[in-house]
Amino acid sequence: MPENTRIAYLNEYRDALHKDDLDRQLGLQLAALDLDQADPDGPRLMDEIRGLHQPAAA
Repeated sequence: MPENTRIAYLNEYRDALHKDDLDRQLGLQLAALDLDQADPDGPRLMDEIRGLHQPAAA
């Protein structure tokens, strides 16, 4: 998957988080799973999405 596509997904997911739009978050998570399956050797988009829910390290 092209890097700009990954960045676009992550930006859209951040926006959905900010707006508490759970339906959009779920839709993006499902799309990320599909993209990860289509490119099993690439970086995992779903891992990056999960990382957005982790507290930042000091």
